[in-house]
Amino acid sequence: MKRIKLITISLVLALITLISVFPTSAKKLTSIKMNYDYHYGLDVSTWNRSINIDKIKKSNVEFAIIRIGYYKKDGGHLDVRFKENVKKCAKNGIEFGVYVYSYVYSKSDNLKCAKWVHKNLKAMGNYCKNVKTIPVAYDIEDKAQTKAVSKHKISRKYLFDSVCKFCNKIKSYGYPPVVYSFQGFFQSYLNITKLQKKGYKIWYAQWPYFHHLNTTVKKMMYNGTYADIWQFSDALTIGGKVFDTNVCYDDFYDYSKENKNIKVEGLNNVYSLGNSASKKPSFKVYNGSKLLKKDKDYKLIYFKNNRAGKAKIKVIVYKNSSYYTTKTLFFDLKPRIPQSVKTKSYKNKINLSWTKSKGASYYEIFELDENDGTYNQIDKIKSNSYTNYDLEPNSTVKMRIRAVYNRNGKKYSSAFKNISVKTKS
Repeated sequence: MKRIKLITISLVLALITLISVFPTSAKKLTSIKMNYDYHYGLDVSTWNRSINIDKIKKSNVEFAIIRIGYYKKDGGHLDVRFKENVKKCAKNGIEFGVYVYSYVYSKSDNLKCAKWVHKNLKAMGNYCKNVKTIPVAYDIEDKAQTKAVSKHKISRKYLFDSVCKFCNKIKSYGYPPVVYSFQGFFQSYLNITKLQKKGYKIWYAQWPYFHHLNTTVKKMMYNGTYADIWQFSDALTIGGKVFDTNVCYDDFYDYSKENKNIKVEGLNNVYSLGNSASKKPSFKVYNGSKLLKKDKDYKLIYFKNNRAGKAKIKVIVYKNSSYYTTKTLFFDLKPRIPQSVKTKSYKNKINLSWTKSKGASYYEIFELDENDGTYNQIDKIKSNSYTNYDLEPNSTVKMRIRAVYNRNGKKYSSAFKNISVKTKS
């Protein structure tokens, strides 16, 4: 799937338009109804030519998986745009991993391949300094491997063990190992369950397939298979270019290995949508005890700060005008408090309506119990209107509404909107 040339992409796009059960081809990532429970990213190589990093940042892209090159029996061949792509991503706050396309299948060659990958990542200096933040994917899908099995040069078990040799060696260097392939290859040659039991992440290619847009499952499941990264399309466009596009079900990056000398002061843990401070919070940045100057010593990249949930800011730090390191900051964004509440009063009921709160999954409705003075939750609704029935005539009813965003069981709740309404007599 990774060796597709532009002419192949054109043929695939033409085929997709003929198949009504698939989404229309050449979609733009910005035009897709995003499922914000997940993280969206691209995999890039020399086939994408020079990438426009500004357009990528504006297209809901959080991460990139960069081809470091390919590996044959004669050794490794560096992707001509590998260094360029790493620098562009690092300097612009795009979290990244790498993948190597493999033509080999022997255990000894896979050990050499892992050493070659490590050598070239080390050569990138500060850009890849914190190696444990960089997942390394082994891309296995070539006919060289399938022919070796079909002609009985090796067994399926040997091929599986050979892949494990690469992954274990990569893991010994500190990189999280990932195995990439397409559905048919996994089913015929590699046991995903066994790979996962060994602690390897699975990057699963099955496209065109947009089920992830609607599912609430943390990790996508297809035919009983769980994936950590799902390559769901080979035909999404950004800035006029076609990319393979992925969703990652957990954070792609290992933030615990970032530079601990970079600290901030003045960033709140929680902000509310609708508050101007939530879009671009202000704070001070230090390298150790030294106060850094914005736009001179560092710049800021903002991610996911326009919706409820966990938001993040990437601090890109420079030293002597050169890229030095990154630091990722997190804060919670609560949904906006319900606004423009309107009430209609009747003899035995009251009706409430309000404008939809940005970032809300649903609303919680509370009513005051006059006997003990506490507010009790009486309902949970998705609509922005509510009717409270079976009330006493000529009585004052005190209620509260709050907007809630729920991600994988974690709730982000707005402040309460208090309402007091009297029923008619």
